[in-house]
Amino acid sequence: MVELDNFFFKINSWSFTKHRVWNRCQRQYYFEYIAPYIKSDAVVNPEKIRWLKNFTSKFVVQGQLIHDIIDKQIQLHCENKPMALSEATNAFSKKVSLYKNVGGETFTEYHNGEKITNSFFAAIDENGKTCLQTFFGKWPGYKGRECLRHEEYDHFNIGDVGITVKVDFVGRMPDGTLVLTDWKTGRDDDEYETELQMAAYVLWAMQYFKKSADEIGTELVFLKTGEKKPYAFFEERLREVEEMIKREFAAMNTNYEYEDFPARPSVRECLSCKFAEVCPEATVARK
Repeated sequence: MVELDNFFFKINSWSFTKHRVWNRCQRQYYFEYIAPYIKSDAVVNPEKIRWLKNFTSKFVVQGQLIHDIIDKQIQLHCENKPMALSEATNAFSKKVSLYKNVGGETFTEYHNGEKITNSFFAAIDENGKTCLQTFFGKWPGYKGRECLRHEEYDHFNIGDVGITVKVDFVGRMPDGTLVLTDWKTGRDDDEYETELQMAAYVLWAMQYFKKSADEIGTELVFLKTGEKKPYAFFEERLREVEEMIKREFAAMNTNYEYEDFPARPSVRECLSCKFAEVCPEATVARK
């Protein structure tokens, strides 16, 4: 029987990110969330796992950089300080240059054997500036909203299940209703089950702000195109989401044996997986 460090149980919770990893590849889920806390007879040395966790997919980094810049600009707004597009785009380009200067060595794809070309850095620089320009173009519509929270980790419970969320921006409208905004830096589609993500946000906001579902609105803002997609949730749908989360969390924690977390290898996913080096089923070139 697997013995886990007690810290695992203190931080073990459901999140939309964990949901995505779980449904993409349960072996990756095991390495990311369980393997670092194995106390004895580990399949892979936990120190090795913790080292591999330092790598990040180049696609994730792109979104993180944009979100970091936007978050700093929103903080300026919350402090009644001026926001500046030129300052934001310059800061973004500097961050991209830092990654370019080391050849993308901290990218998972680089670690797994892919050469990161200069054209990639040029593309993410251009895409990031487009997203920031869209953000600033839309921001006048948010000035009238009271800034309540932005980019902070929050925790709540559904029954015995702990849930972790991180909402990009929570604004209170003049009429007292809340709008939860999520900035999307990728394609404007529903490939990643964003309805579930937004429903989890609403469940959190109902508890945190003591509001009913009809007092909370949600929206996705696609920064590549400027498109906006609102979501509204009725109590019946939220109860369905709660039950789904509880079932999935139970499945994630049925046991913690390596063999019960099967791999789902594919060339694209394995190349972007930070644990491909230690996964026998990974479809990447071995070093």
